[in-house]
Amino acid sequence: MTLIVGLDIGTTKVCCYAVQRQRDGTLQPAGYGVAPSRGMRQGQVVDMEQTVAAIRQAVQEAQAMGEVTFTEAIIGVTGEHIESIPRRAEITITRPEREVLPEDLERLRYQLQQVPLPPDRELLHTLIRQYILDGQAGIINPLGMSASHVQAEATLITGGVTFLQNLRRCVERAGLEVQAMVLEPYASGLAVLSPEEQEVGVALVDIGGGTTDVAVFKDGGLVFSSALPVGGNQVTRDVYILFRLANPEEAERLKREFGSALAARVSEEERISYREMGTQVERRVPRRLFSEVIEERMREILELVQAELARSGYFDQLAAGVVLTGGGSCLPCTAELGRQVFGALPVRIGTPQPWGMALPTALQHPAYATVVGLTLYGAQILPEPSAAPASLWRRIVQTLKRWFQRPQ
Repeated sequence: MTLIVGLDIGTTKVCCYAVQRQRDGTLQPAGYGVAPSRGMRQGQVVDMEQTVAAIRQAVQEAQAMGEVTFTEAIIGVTGEHIESIPRRAEITITRPEREVLPEDLERLRYQLQQVPLPPDRELLHTLIRQYILDGQAGIINPLGMSASHVQAEATLITGGVTFLQNLRRCVERAGLEVQAMVLEPYASGLAVLSPEEQEVGVALVDIGGGTTDVAVFKDGGLVFSSALPVGGNQVTRDVYILFRLANPEEAERLKREFGSALAARVSEEERISYREMGTQVERRVPRRLFSEVIEERMREILELVQAELARSGYFDQLAAGVVLTGGGSCLPCTAELGRQVFGALPVRIGTPQPWGMALPTALQHPAYATVVGLTLYGAQILPEPSAAPASLWRRIVQTLKRWFQRPQ
């Protein structure tokens, strides 16, 4: 059995999820752990000690639940430092038989990556969307086919070196080795989007605590990604400050229990009670007024998303509409507000789907889309255990196939 571990280090929580891949290829939950996070802000490490402590707590909980031990994990990354670059490259095959071999695809991938990056940028992914053989587009796996000219369309994802190094150090100080660093909205897409949505065009909007990630999938792959420095914490902060609540934790509780992304859907007669900051005085305010504050910030976040989608150039190509996920998408009426902001586009809330795995009930929630997606990514890139000894040639062929089909 192979143990695959995803680690989502967010602004409000650190979540660790471990799965075991059985010999038949199925994924079985091994354990998960969740710890409050106070050392991250908008995808950046702001307090290394607190971040390391939160990672250790989440990892220990996952190991204790599953009675397993692991020393490696796949890490999610996000933040304004992330950039996406569209790329297209071409190679020529001059061999008489014109057969596309693994070394041709390796040469093509190398050409895609020949982008001059400044010293403060690091390449995270080379996500190939399609191959084009002698003008024929839409090829997914060209190995063994014949062509004189092979092209590839891809999206390169880069991140800031300093941000990535600090995150790596936190994970390593917590006692884990980083197997891979994965763009968080890409991982979330693996967990909540269907292949059909990714093919026809869909926008994934992951509303986290400190950031809102925007990713566009088209023709089966990711074509655009960006991160906005606003999220659910801004909604909580508005409530905390405007209503002079006792503490931010109380603001978060009231937001979850009584908040709505559309104030018009809240009764005018209903009231909520809370204790005012610095006093023992209990106040009562209309729940609709409370929700009006929430709606203003949620509408602003979605309007910023709309501007990002317009900037991407894909807004008019989203046949499958917009999928909202992340903890910030769980307020009542968020999808309805999204339909108002995005006009004619369909909008739904995305929860992690058990694509080939038995998913714990506790993780079937939008807040855990990223960590579930990280394990799915790991299942794609890590070698599968063999049911029986294979010949050397068969093992080589299987390794090459996995390498060229996996998302880099």
